[in-house]
Amino acid sequence: MSRKFYSVVVVRSIEESTEIVVEAASEDQAHAMALKHLAASGDEYAWSHPRKDLTVWHKREIDTPAIIDVSA
Repeated sequence: MSRKFYSVVVVRSIEESTEIVVEAASEDQAHAMALKHLAASGDEYAWSHPRKDLTVWHKREIDTPAIIDVSA
């Protein structure tokens, strides 16, 4: 099976976002894994206003990245 990578942009309160690079079999799996990763490790990211209301703004398949934040 070839490896696929997705960029999942997660938004908090619309004005704050962070990009999580996810290795997954599909966009839906990447979506779920990005939210799970942020629920567990969101405090490691630089948010100016710490909140937990996370929304996936968009996701897309990308070429092989240099760094992967989470694998499914």
